Amino acid sequence: MEGLIECLKVLADPTRMKIIKFLLERDMYVCELVAVMNMAQPTVSQHLRRLKAVGLAEEKKEGQRVRYRLNRAVLAGWQRELEGFLATPPKDIPSMKEEWERYQNLVADGKVLDSCPGVREM
Repeated sequence: MEGLIECLKVLADPTRMKIIKFLLERDMYVCELVAVMNMAQPTVSQHLRRLKAVGLAEEKKEGQRVRYRLNRAVLAGWQRELEGFLATPPKDIPSMKEEWERYQNLVADGKVLDSCPGVREM
């Protein structure tokens, strides 16, 4: 789950989402992304580094230029992992054991907690 969380943090940035969309269209040089995104080269490179860190982008050096491509296999893997997480009941996720027990106690009581002012009973 930790890797998925890190990937989602990377994807939570609008600029990186836009870069992914362009890399879905075709492989691109950094200078092309700089022109399309209308950003400074160091800024675009920082976003690409974050995408590379979770495996979504790959680079290929071509002389003094660097071409980036989207790693579609990794993207599909993260998508499957997210779908699997969403499909798994909380009780079956080891890192949610304590929260699941508290949830079960809340549901068993059938009452709204006192810490929820203004909420009516279930």
